[in-house]
Amino acid sequence: MKKRLVGYVLWALILGTALLAPGMIALAVVPLSVLALAALIDPPGKIEVRKRLSKREIRLGEEVEVEVEVSVERGLGIVAVKDRLPRSTALTAGSNARAFFKGPKPLRVHYTYRIKPTLRGTYTLPRTEVTARNPLGTRYRWGIYGRELRLIAVPAMIRAVPVTGTRRKARISVPETSFSIRGPISTDFKEIRDYRTGDPMKLINWKATARTGRVLVNEFEREGKKAVLFIVDAREEMKVGTEGESPYEHAMKLVASTAHHYLRRDYHVGLYLLGARKFLPPTTGRRQLESIVRTMMDFERVPGEEESLSDAVERLKRALVQYSPLVIYVSNVLEGTKEDTTRGLRTVGRVERRRPVLVDVSVYPTLDERTGTLIELEKRAVLGELEGLAHVVRWVPGREDLGETLSKLLGEIA
Repeated sequence: MKKRLVGYVLWALILGTALLAPGMIALAVVPLSVLALAALIDPPGKIEVRKRLSKREIRLGEEVEVEVEVSVERGLGIVAVKDRLPRSTALTAGSNARAFFKGPKPLRVHYTYRIKPTLRGTYTLPRTEVTARNPLGTRYRWGIYGRELRLIAVPAMIRAVPVTGTRRKARISVPETSFSIRGPISTDFKEIRDYRTGDPMKLINWKATARTGRVLVNEFEREGKKAVLFIVDAREEMKVGTEGESPYEHAMKLVASTAHHYLRRDYHVGLYLLGARKFLPPTTGRRQLESIVRTMMDFERVPGEEESLSDAVERLKRALVQYSPLVIYVSNVLEGTKEDTTRGLRTVGRVERRRPVLVDVSVYPTLDERTGTLIELEKRAVLGELEGLAHVVRWVPGREDLGETLSKLLGEIA
């Protein structure tokens, strides 16, 4: 547009001079004077942008407010400000693109807008794009200002679960006294082992030491709190479906909510990611819940290793003996994984001397109704065969919400 205007003015000036037409020359001189004056006006400059988030970490489904402050010290004209939103975020209030007029005085503006992540993960809000033009648009400047901001959306969890509609008497019990490496020493003998630095002298077994020539001590069970250990399948079978509706995504919500329930009751809660070989020993406190959530988030998109459930239980044998936890195995059980699941559950039962809990997460009916129905029939047959080895809880997220499943699961456990 500016080039066309200049072209028309120049043609009017040339024709007016050639034809000796003063009116046409005057018509060309006026816009040329305006353009020359506009070329001397600097576009807005010395720009500064500051952004803040109302929260740096939110639960999935929550909103976060973005606060923006823009200051422009010099120049005259239009200032257009735009924040590009990260992928998988929705604008819920306000606007992330604004335009302001910078007059003779310094410009100070403040505005907010709200966004909501639609998927769990870490989001980066990029630096702010600013385009400044002088009043006639003959000069402009573009730049990126401010700094990047990071936002973490963690899986949503249910903090209070009403245990209703379940059996009056729970089928699954957590032992009244579990054993822990942190609790006080009990009178129950466990084993004779080699001396370790820090062991009390009174625990030395002098007869065994004299007989073997090595310093041996008596180890006794340590009394502790009730313990729960989640074994969460992180292999490829748990990552079918869309990014936000995979069995693993739903498993994270279920484990986070259940762990929160038990940690509030001062249980020891631990986690093992099957396929990632990541182990968080059972412990208590809010930090343990944060560690569990972050560990599951970090390993969602990591390709799972070829690790069987029985091999994982063998690696966990010492922890199972020390803590005597209730084992809750969360997986997507299929015909192809039946043998592995069977061997693993048998190993848990042999070590623990009690049946674990198996939570099967299935998303197939929501992916394709016809194929999903066939897979569901297959899964029911497989899970029916496993009911003698574990307490089976089925969850089809498309048909039953998280609260109903947690109420059913927790109602079975005393």
